[in-house]
Amino acid sequence: MTPSKIYPITLIALGAAILAVFSPLALPFGPVPITLQTLAVGIVASLLRPREAFLSILVYLLLGGVGLPVFSAGGSGFGVLFGPTGGFLLAFLPVGLLMSLVLTRYQHKPWLSFLINLLGFALILLIGSFWFKTYNHASWQSAFELAFLPFVPIELLKAVVSSIVSLSLLPILRRSQPYFTN
Repeated sequence: MTPSKIYPITLIALGAAILAVFSPLALPFGPVPITLQTLAVGIVASLLRPREAFLSILVYLLLGGVGLPVFSAGGSGFGVLFGPTGGFLLAFLPVGLLMSLVLTRYQHKPWLSFLINLLGFALILLIGSFWFKTYNHASWQSAFELAFLPFVPIELLKAVVSSIVSLSLLPILRRSQPYFTN
């Protein structure tokens, strides 16, 4: 394999590793824990091109699905992936891809980075809440109160942190690797 083909594969593995390291850090908060998973998705989607971001998230989900303890609080297995909070995890794939597509297309403008991270995190919350409602046969109000509303301020903070981290790293990465230049 040539170095130009190895580098994207390495980035995919690194993206999956970032997700795996951030995700087990969880605070129990009712039926849906507070985690750093969305922060990791935001950073991966902000730094990597769409293909690599998508594949990083896919590898992470597959690793957790087959039993590695990489989900929140060290959870693993397809039971977690398709359980009450699985909608949040599965939402990472399309949302991470969309975030990366937009940020790559518009060259990571600071205001856009924050906005895309915030909208992406809100979309993850919406999809996860819908899944939570459906899985638990809960009312819309209950799902909104348990799986969406409490996380809005936290996701706002994560959008700020994800934007700051990625916008701080991009100039350094662009100087050292052609992959990160558009």
